[in-house]
Amino acid sequence: MLLASQTVRRALLGSAGAIVFVALLPLAGAQVAPPDTQVALPTSRAPQPGDPWKADGPPPANPRDLSGKWNRVSHFQTYGAVKGGANEYQNEILDAQVTNRQPDLRPESARIKGLKYSEPVFTAAGKEAFEKNLPGYGLRITSPRLGNDPQGNCDPWGVPRMLNGQVAGPHATWEIVQEKDRMLWIVPWHHQYRMVWTDGRKLPTLDEVDPVWNGYSVGRWEGNTFVVNSMGFNEKTWLDHNGYPHTYEMTLEERYRLLDANTLELTMTIVDPEYYAEPFKSDVKIWKRDTINNKAWDENAYCVASEEGRFNRLIRDGEIGK
Repeated sequence: MLLASQTVRRALLGSAGAIVFVALLPLAGAQVAPPDTQVALPTSRAPQPGDPWKADGPPPANPRDLSGKWNRVSHFQTYGAVKGGANEYQNEILDAQVTNRQPDLRPESARIKGLKYSEPVFTAAGKEAFEKNLPGYGLRITSPRLGNDPQGNCDPWGVPRMLNGQVAGPHATWEIVQEKDRMLWIVPWHHQYRMVWTDGRKLPTLDEVDPVWNGYSVGRWEGNTFVVNSMGFNEKTWLDHNGYPHTYEMTLEERYRLLDANTLELTMTIVDPEYYAEPFKSDVKIWKRDTINNKAWDENAYCVASEEGRFNRLIRDGEIGK
């Protein structure tokens, strides 16, 4: 049985909790959540629209050392900065909570003016697949009971979804473990990880491997930019929680570089000709090195199918009072 405190915590921090609630505010016309349900802000200052991304700290001692825990601080929590994305208004809503005021959610508001979008160009097949995905976020939100987000079944996020930092506050983080011949991305939220080989091997072909959740990845250095190329993804995952689909023929390129000792930049490009008429480029994602919580205890935030199912039934689908 879930204790009351556990139920509240799941409602605030779970996949259908405050993260969803914050995302729905602009669409549902809801009021700002009371202060006792605020989501914690990242440890670094959240960027404002129009901020130039540049070095604002000391240069890295080793520009090829990406190891450490990194917190997402850039605006969007989705693959690309698409209009109506899940948390387009997130910074404004969270700031309004902290300062005890009503958020300014007008489209023409100066607080969100200047955001640069990266909309995909669908093929007919891609558009059809996209419309079949029913998310619980953004402009296309449907009833959570009727939605089909794979994470509602505790399916792995997969890549690139795990790289988007799509949860709020202290959970928008991952850690890079850098070894001689490989790198590991460790995502505490749902305890996911992926492996990138740096030993000089080539990617396999689709005839040589079966599609898997995270694909197959190899990395190399181009100057001080770390480039990751991946392929072999199964079709069960979404690119992000807005429901963008992909086929098993999708390829992904990630480019990482240190802007300074504590600032990491990430951009991604997807090529999937069956669903996207042009390469689908992400927005520029910025991560700050977590120098405060880098030695914190592991939260053990797993997605457990039995618990998720009960949470969905009681909280998401509203049966707790029945």
